[in-house]
Amino acid sequence: MKTLIIFFSLLINVAVAQITDLLKQGSEQGRKQQFAEALASFNEYIILHPDDAKGYFARGTIHASTGNTEKAILDYNKAISLDPKFVNAYINRGSALSEQQKFTEAIADYDKAISLSPGIPEVFNNRGYLLSLQNKHQEAIVDFSKAIALNPSYSKAYVNKALSESTVGDKDAAIITLTELIKRVPDASEAYMNRALQYEATGDKKKALQDYNSGLQLDGADVKALLARSKLKDELGDHKGAVEDCVTAIRLQPDNAQAFYLKARAEYDLPDYRSVIEDCTQAIKLKADHSEAYILRGNAKDLLNDYQGALSDYNKAIILFPEQTAGYEQRAIAKARQKDIVGALSDLTRVIELNPKHAKALLTRGDLYLYVNKKEFACEDYKKAEALGDGTAISKRMFNCK
Repeated sequence: MKTLIIFFSLLINVAVAQITDLLKQGSEQGRKQQFAEALASFNEYIILHPDDAKGYFARGTIHASTGNTEKAILDYNKAISLDPKFVNAYINRGSALSEQQKFTEAIADYDKAISLSPGIPEVFNNRGYLLSLQNKHQEAIVDFSKAIALNPSYSKAYVNKALSESTVGDKDAAIITLTELIKRVPDASEAYMNRALQYEATGDKKKALQDYNSGLQLDGADVKALLARSKLKDELGDHKGAVEDCVTAIRLQPDNAQAFYLKARAEYDLPDYRSVIEDCTQAIKLKADHSEAYILRGNAKDLLNDYQGALSDYNKAIILFPEQTAGYEQRAIAKARQKDIVGALSDLTRVIELNPKHAKALLTRGDLYLYVNKKEFACEDYKKAEALGDGTAISKRMFNCK
């Protein structure tokens, strides 16, 4: 959960003269991430000033920074009990509660903070984010808009607003929001990355690629963007460019299984099946349940005439995820290539059991039934595929069936 935590070093709004040496010392230690030392300083301060809300608040930020949200919440509770108008304690407690996925309680804290101090954009952004997690996207959009009104250069609020707009189906609005962010903050790489995703969703792959390029010029170390651009390049036929992006991503994150898998996908399209096998093997080493890598490696092995190796990979994918259709579908194709029609029919039947609207599986099973002279069964499959809108099934039914 990534909501904003407001740290004591920024928001203890009291005069320096009123802050004891211990409080200043702990704040400085916290800024330097000397958390054990900061904790000791704040503990001592609390012993000396047990009724001062600032000490508990400051200690709470240290607990939050070290991942101890339970202790952080206890300290924020104490700070609020001592000072019921301590805005930043409500904000930080809301963030800690959101870490625990206690969204209703966290939103209540943000509500209270807004009632006490309605001019903090981060609080509206935090509340909007939690509302979006509860699929209350219209309410979230209102909060993100308020955050932007308070801070027109608040990149995170723009991005969050665009994501909610996209989720409710208004991708044009999301593009407008992100375009406004780019106007306000021209070096906001995340704006280009997210707008690229929206352009992809609307089918404008050319503009999406332009945005990925612009974003990566600003932040060339964004692995997520590199992989998204790699996938898009592969779809647009630039397979070598797709491989190059994955190579860069792997250099930045050598343990990224998806980078090896996407590299293998592009290599499959080149084609370079031996490299596919090598990269899928590496993806599987990094992520043992990567069923897609098993299937792709199986496809490459099958095309290199390693039928048993292909079957082994398909079997592994099916064992990992027996309710997914891809493993059965690819195993059926491999079996059909080896003239194991019975085995192929069995796998396609399983695909159709899992997904009765799988037109491609119905069409392929129909072809195999026709191959073994079971025209009645073939025609039935063609009719079902046709009903699902498969144009090829229409011609096959008309040519082969009465």
